[in-house]
Amino acid sequence: MSVVILFYMIVYFVLALIFVFIVRKITKLGIIRWLAVALVIFLPTWDVVLGYLVYYPACAFIPKIAIYETAETDGIYYEGDFKNYIFKVDDKDEVALACLDLEKGYKYIESLITKESITYSREYKNIMPIVYRCIPLPRNFQKPAYLPIQCMPISNIRSGYVVKMKKLKLGISEMHFMEIKNRTTGILMAEYNEVIRWPYFPFFDWLKWYDSVGTKVISCPEKSHFYDFQYDVLKLKQ
Repeated sequence: MSVVILFYMIVYFVLALIFVFIVRKITKLGIIRWLAVALVIFLPTWDVVLGYLVYYPACAFIPKIAIYETAETDGIYYEGDFKNYIFKVDDKDEVALACLDLEKGYKYIESLITKESITYSREYKNIMPIVYRCIPLPRNFQKPAYLPIQCMPISNIRSGYVVKMKKLKLGISEMHFMEIKNRTTGILMAEYNEVIRWPYFPFFDWLKWYDSVGTKVISCPEKSHFYDFQYDVLKLKQ
């Protein structure tokens, strides 16, 4: 536990005691006094409590992995809650996570962009929806491990397939849904649904005021394959 978190926990504990003491002084109603105690306990931890209450029941019904049809393609088009924002790199727009597809050898990635982030900030602003296409550029021999890419707005989608991704967040738990479809026929090619729980430290994490303690995600299915599942369905054209 970091010193900063410990400091704020001590400050909150003192303020909580003062609040409960004041409530006990101004009212003799037992229910009000107990509500005051419940409030100071629940306020910093409600997202963790909600996350646990959601996670285990959801694991019994939500998870699903199904591939009905596969295809080969040069590129992938995304819609939904994951690869839907751009950030600025050297005054140029870059689609989030686009390099993951391009590193695997796909010639392009297309994505419906609805948000913008500045320099990897955790804060996003909504923008008018627009489709971007990213392509790989020649590698710099001085930085061979880095793949430069170029992203630009487009008017026509090239990919014949779409990966639709949705996220529902409830406390520290999230439900992820993916559908892969043929854009021409509308046929559902594959589905992947999962539930994850983040191991956040239970103290006002819902305010996003500090970096979470621990990053290992607990999920069902046990080993998350959500971010790579599309590659099993939309295989790289040889």
